[in-house]
Amino acid sequence: MKVDLGALSVVLNQSTEALGRLSGATFVVKENIDVAGHVSTNGHPQWAKTHAMAERNAPVVDRLLDSGACLVGKTNMDEMAYSLLGANPHYGTPINPAAQNRHPGGSSSGSAVAVAAGLVNFAIGTDTAGSCRAPAAFCGILGFRASHGAVGMDGVIPLAPSFDAVGWFARDIDAIASVGDVLLPADAKNGEVGEAVLLTDAFSGVEMDFAAAAAQPIDALKAFGPWREATLGEDFFKSALAHFRNMQAFEAWAAHGAWISANSPTFGKGVEERFAYATKVTADQREAAKAFRDKARPGIDAMLGASGFVVMPTTPFRAPLLTESEETLDAKRYQMMRLFLIASFFGLPQISIPLPASDAPVALSFVGRQGADRALIALAQRFCAQMKKSL
Repeated sequence: MKVDLGALSVVLNQSTEALGRLSGATFVVKENIDVAGHVSTNGHPQWAKTHAMAERNAPVVDRLLDSGACLVGKTNMDEMAYSLLGANPHYGTPINPAAQNRHPGGSSSGSAVAVAAGLVNFAIGTDTAGSCRAPAAFCGILGFRASHGAVGMDGVIPLAPSFDAVGWFARDIDAIASVGDVLLPADAKNGEVGEAVLLTDAFSGVEMDFAAAAAQPIDALKAFGPWREATLGEDFFKSALAHFRNMQAFEAWAAHGAWISANSPTFGKGVEERFAYATKVTADQREAAKAFRDKARPGIDAMLGASGFVVMPTTPFRAPLLTESEETLDAKRYQMMRLFLIASFFGLPQISIPLPASDAPVALSFVGRQGADRALIALAQRFCAQMKKSL
């Protein structure tokens, strides 16, 4: 295997005799996904010391093995999956192959780096608040977050179960589709996706690098089929971010608070503050977040319409430099979450597509209706083919 750039936590070589959709493909899985005979570290050595080896594979792993793929490793991740940068004070920060002086993105950092470095054909991660989408954008590869509940989470360590979803990475769109063929259920009835909805709020304040890289692909998208513009408004984003943050924190403490209280683990900057905040979020605040989501959902559905997909930047900037301050990085985390929460809060599928760029990568995203995962990937296949022709 090539130099792993800090992506791999465990090297494996597991396969079955099965022949299937993924025969000959290699893959890795994130350290919060169970592989029989190994402890899922969840990105923290104290977690690893206090938990037993998995007795069986997570079903998502078995489904991939049964489709002919070979599991060649587990991958490093942010502590407890509670960050978006890829920096881990215990296991190190995987090196971003596309921009070695920049963060790789997290929390599925090692999975993205393994794909970007050409170590494997595809990689499995998890995404709660952007943990597949951020590293895909930062490492210049494709990344997909499935609809909430589309892929079972058995054998996967939770962070915030209302938002946790399986996702995957690949260097080409056909590989994304092949994994989807194995893991995704059939789309809901009337699951077609065809009308581009440019979310104007999401394009405000993006870096000039994104604006320059996105101009031609967006023009191609407008020529590709019907499109329109939409806006959600600053009041929506401000309220949604506050409620999403509270609901995520409440569920993260529900999932891990007892373990943290019993073991007093040392966390790095950012994760430590987020868990400290989580201790203060009340059940009433979580209920308020659920009520906000229920009230806002019809507006999201109306924005998507019968066959719409939201078009927006995956992140509003390129990967942050490794030298940026903690304060700057925290501010950028919330800038990203502002965009990521649309899919996370409402359980929607999202695919991040890298754009041609002269410097560090930038990426465009499509967000589809819940349960239209396969249609969204098929649309991305058509768009990538069109983009390839026009360049």
